[in-house]
Amino acid sequence: MAFLYFLLSIISWIEALICFIIFIPVQTLLFLVTSPFDKNKKIMHYNTSILCKVVLALCPLISIDYEGLKNIDRSKPSVIIMNHQSILDILLIFTIFYPAKMIAKKSLARVPIVGWNIYMSGHILVDRSNRKSQIEAIRRMDNILIDGDSLMIYPEGTRTVDGEIAEFKKGAFRSACNTATPVLPVVIDGAYKALPKKGIMLKGFTKIKISVLQPVPVAKGTPTELLAEKCRSLMDFELKRIRHAF
Repeated sequence: MAFLYFLLSIISWIEALICFIIFIPVQTLLFLVTSPFDKNKKIMHYNTSILCKVVLALCPLISIDYEGLKNIDRSKPSVIIMNHQSILDILLIFTIFYPAKMIAKKSLARVPIVGWNIYMSGHILVDRSNRKSQIEAIRRMDNILIDGDSLMIYPEGTRTVDGEIAEFKKGAFRSACNTATPVLPVVIDGAYKALPKKGIMLKGFTKIKISVLQPVPVAKGTPTELLAEKCRSLMDFELKRIRHAF
């Protein structure tokens, strides 16, 4: 059985690579054609969402169940937050088809295909070791929300080591409070088991659960600490629930 999982994992990585190789010329063409009129890069986001949906659908070791998609209102900006269980989360969050700008490490800009897509889609790159870069990122986050676009953030800042939700960093919530933008919590479970932090091979047949909670309204000037703790508490409760409900 272990050899079967290894073989199917290799097949999954190969099909993902093929999909990305096919995707980048299409994304480049879309970038050139839509840049003059698609200010918020929504067409680019939807194209990436289709890619992620296809890659995961073709993976023989993963199935995905969704709950709460009706809580998504794509006509309004939100700060979308998601717990971070695996590198798979980057693909998974796109499958809810909610156009938003992600906050990514600056080092990802040097990764072929991934870095090109980050640039063409207008996502925010941050050098976590550079204070000036962090301040500029916060300014851009506020402006994105003011302009009517959404943000997509993993508030834990890094992948979990045990499958549970760690303490939240305050950056995402600061922008929500500065602009009175509601927070949309998204909870996942199963990705940690499928592909944990230390490893590149999928661990077997895994059902991943994605639950979109109701938006959390935010008043301008709300203390970021209170908002962060409220959202973390809601998501922690939901994580425990979906582990038994799906």
